[in-house]
Amino acid sequence: MVGNKGQESAPFELLIAVIVMGFVIFIGMRAMSDLMVQKCYGETDSKLEEMKTKLEIAVTQKSPQNLNFRLSSCFNEAEEIIKIKDFSEPQLCASYCGSAKNICTLLQYSYTGASGFSIRKCLNISPDTVFPQTAGTLEDDSLKCKIRENSELVNFREGIPQANYTFLNKTRATDTFPTICAYRSTE
Repeated sequence: MVGNKGQESAPFELLIAVIVMGFVIFIGMRAMSDLMVQKCYGETDSKLEEMKTKLEIAVTQKSPQNLNFRLSSCFNEAEEIIKIKDFSEPQLCASYCGSAKNICTLLQYSYTGASGFSIRKCLNISPDTVFPQTAGTLEDDSLKCKIRENSELVNFREGIPQANYTFLNKTRATDTFPTICAYRSTE
């Protein structure tokens, strides 16, 4: 009789072991997924910081800047929104820029997928900075950005596609606000 009781409880013990093992595997997979999202978040944050630095140098130091702006392939590019946006909320500006400005310019990344999140970086550039979309010929002096072979202009206030960029500051001495030609390579 004593031997039969052990055999009767064996299937139940096996069932409990399978349930516990399934739970452990589920928790492990969940942790791996969360770790991957955090890794991708860090890579995205790093690339945005690089873009912020290059834009600020182009605006303030007026030196041309090149940038290979390609985010990791962790997220679906169609669900990513990247652009420069002005905010006129002193609390928001203080939160991201460290000082209570009435208006600030932020580099904004939004991921609208399942693990949606956003990243904002304070850009230390004038809110009046212009990113023209129309280029002129070398002879046409009315347009500051000139046509460049294998390149097209991108207005960073409307959206920033992933690509190779060259930033040129074309602000004239008489201008009251900066003009940045953001050329995207089409090659």
